[in-house]
Amino acid sequence: MDLAERISALRRANGLSARQLAALVDVAPTTVTRIESGAVSPSFDLAQEILTVLGEPIGFTGVADVDAIATARLALNPNLDVSSTPGVEVWRQRWARIGLLDADGRVAPGKEADLLFRAGRAARLTRRPGAVDFAAGPSADEVAESLRAAGIDYALTGDAGANLYRSSAGEAWPVLYVEDIVGGAGAASLVRKEPGTFGMRITLIPFDGVSEIGRVNIDGTTVVARDQVVIDAYGGIDRMVEQADILMGRRVA
Repeated sequence: MDLAERISALRRANGLSARQLAALVDVAPTTVTRIESGAVSPSFDLAQEILTVLGEPIGFTGVADVDAIATARLALNPNLDVSSTPGVEVWRQRWARIGLLDADGRVAPGKEADLLFRAGRAARLTRRPGAVDFAAGPSADEVAESLRAAGIDYALTGDAGANLYRSSAGEAWPVLYVEDIVGGAGAASLVRKEPGTFGMRITLIPFDGVSEIGRVNIDGTTVVARDQVVIDAYGGIDRMVEQADILMGRRVA
């Protein structure tokens, strides 16, 4: 797939019109349509900007932008103990241009679900900085139990986290934030997944100073805040998007 096809496919997958994508990257709508048609080639900087807001940075090792998560969470709760960095201000400007945020960086009325969806797409779980994949085996609850026993700080997210807030589906992909990946993997007897292999897996993501903020305890298990679960589910795979929709009241379980 060439760049024009990639941008077009990602825009549709993100549920964006050409006009909305143009607003996000601050160019004319005709620029996006001409790029997608192959009539013009974007500069490297513009291509990077487009792919960043679509959640697929240039390069195989491109990582998700955690500032997008921080921006969304601060828009919902400005008192959250999360720093407002220059990167956060960039996302505020982007999302304000498509009507998700107001002039103060707060979520616009009725736009909470759209905002969390955009944050999830911009910070896909598969591209989180420092994330490590392990071979499938134990459930998220079993990994969490091992971490608790070892005294390692953690928080469930993804479909396992969504099920703690409102049971809606089975667990397809155990994902947990942890303070210590090496220690956590050892405590749960996890085996590193071979690079380049696909299929079922368990993923541990290091604390990033944003995603683990506001953790709660549900039935003895630590889970990230509800808005973070929704962001992560929207940025996940398979039925995770449906689970996020259920938590946001967009879909019936």
